[in-house]
Amino acid sequence: MSSSASHIILACAGGIAGAIEAVLVQPLELIKVRFQLNHGHNGSIISCAREILAEESAGGGTTMKVSRLFRGLLPELCGMFPTRSVMYSSNEMAKRLLLGNNRNGKQEKMNEETTSIIALLEHSLG
Repeated sequence: MSSSASHIILACAGGIAGAIEAVLVQPLELIKVRFQLNHGHNGSIISCAREILAEESAGGGTTMKVSRLFRGLLPELCGMFPTRSVMYSSNEMAKRLLLGNNRNGKQEKMNEETTSIIALLEHSLG
């Protein structure tokens, strides 16, 4: 596999991982924001989730819809995909650059100094 293809695959893998993270965390993020905005008026996490599910829709219906827990997901995905793509691929590229290959063509194991440098590069780029 060529180096450029490898970088593209790494970036896509990071973006997909970020998108999955956003989808899984979005309901909890929405509940957290409700707790922050309605300070003192909240019962439990479960009651807050039930309130969100039971809110009236634009058409006036009060049926419970799980999709209400995912409000605001699209902007989150638009930011998460590129951020995670850069973070994941820069981490892998820095690791490959710093470690290199040994005489057998296999990557060497990381020591603590190399791990620290990779983490510093990752956070400065991402």
